[in-house]
Amino acid sequence: MEKYRKSIELAERITRYLKGDLSDTEMLELEKSLEESSDGTQLLTKISDQKNIADKQAIYESFDANKSWDKIRKVTGRKVHGKIYHVFWYAAILMLPLMVAASVWYIGRVEELERPQYIVDAYFESHKTILELPGGLFVDLDTVRNIAKKLNEFGVTLEEGQGLNYSGIDSIIDDKIEYHRIIVPRGGEYNLKLADGTDVWMFADSEIRFPTRFKGNKREVYLSGEAYFEVHHDPSRPFYVKTTSLDVKVLGTSFNVKAYDDMDVVETSLVEGVVSVKDNVLRPNMQAVFHKNTGDFSYRKINGDNYRLRKERVFVFENERLDDILQEMARWYDFDIFYQNPDIADKQFGLKLEKYEHVDSLLRILELTGEVKFSIKGRILTVMSGS
Repeated sequence: MEKYRKSIELAERITRYLKGDLSDTEMLELEKSLEESSDGTQLLTKISDQKNIADKQAIYESFDANKSWDKIRKVTGRKVHGKIYHVFWYAAILMLPLMVAASVWYIGRVEELERPQYIVDAYFESHKTILELPGGLFVDLDTVRNIAKKLNEFGVTLEEGQGLNYSGIDSIIDDKIEYHRIIVPRGGEYNLKLADGTDVWMFADSEIRFPTRFKGNKREVYLSGEAYFEVHHDPSRPFYVKTTSLDVKVLGTSFNVKAYDDMDVVETSLVEGVVSVKDNVLRPNMQAVFHKNTGDFSYRKINGDNYRLRKERVFVFENERLDDILQEMARWYDFDIFYQNPDIADKQFGLKLEKYEHVDSLLRILELTGEVKFSIKGRILTVMSGS
């Protein structure tokens, strides 16, 4: 027991170090403890890595024992005695420092922990959200301030936390129309405001091409991927979202369009207002599914709020196919999927997940159903039967 007590105390001190809570004296004590360990030198190097510290701190600060317990209880559908709940809650709080420290301690030693850190941020270093300007000029949107003056000349502003805002462009005397394109990578998202005041939330692995100002009797944008729209009402100028397979016509409404090139369907999900898809009128809480291979439509009732939540960085799935859920997550967490048994892909699940939770949270929730198991190696997620 004494050995385990010392291990837990060491893990707690490491976790406090990651959070920057150690005094100078406690820091010296920690360094001495690590020097006495055979892996101490390597561990000191790892916990001095600022990126590593930031990652672990984010995991620690995002942990919510009550919320995590609620997820487990909802998935299992079981009522649990209050005393047992408190035991689990206490155990989670006790074990968290050890888990955080252990993930640092064994990184590079345990094969399972060699998986990549899935970065859910449009501005991560190797793949950034890109703005394409006329003439083939590409600009990283996290460095857009470098060309802010040039954009301002076109009436485009950069709103803190909101992205590019084109709504002031009509204040510019010049009525020249140019097309811009925003390219969002896997793991990214971006929000912009079009010239007419329409708000657009771009999701992972998506592109939108749009005019810097709208002229004439209609407004058109071109979408590949997925986006949520809140369209500025203008009965005299209908708004069109054009995809490679079909167009969505709108007067003023809130809706979601999913039109990835590698999908066999295009989904239009209406939250508020009225939209028309190839002369098929949708009402709120309806979804039209266009099947590319046959040219047919199917319809189903949905909870529109589930799609509204997407712009709030929350995924909600209600009785969705496992493959549809995992494909969605793959665009966000950047992994590839392999099924040991293809039949598993058609199993249906329901869950709610914040986008910035670690991918392990999603996998644990699904595994608790007993229907499925997962293994990650590198960027490959292997899906296995739970039985």
